[in-house]
Amino acid sequence: MKKALLFLFILFPAIEITFFIWAGLEIGFLWLFLLIVATGLLGVALARREGLQTYRRAREQMQNGQPPTDELLNGTCILIGGFLLLLPGFFSDLIGLLFLLPFTRKRLRYWVQALLMRLVSKNTIRVYRR
Repeated sequence: MKKALLFLFILFPAIEITFFIWAGLEIGFLWLFLLIVATGLLGVALARREGLQTYRRAREQMQNGQPPTDELLNGTCILIGGFLLLLPGFFSDLIGLLFLLPFTRKRLRYWVQALLMRLVSKNTIRVYRR
């Protein structure tokens, strides 16, 4: 797992820099800068809207005596997506958008759940219960 993370920390910026250079040559610096700012603003707005809807659904479920497990996973995906959209870069924006859009988030939610369960089973993350 550590080797995979190290590989991603090297590969991810390399992909972003490559796309920046290519896009800068194609559309120019000013348009590239405006595109980065626009995707950041879009990410904030979309994450806020989706986050508020998820919060409302979770609150309704708790008021009805149901555990909001799916909504907590949705919230985690929205947090990841919003963070990725705030980072400058096209690759991170694409992945962040996948985490924020409801129809793609459903599939990614199962991946996030499996990852969290694996981390809990390896005692990387501890869950405290009362």
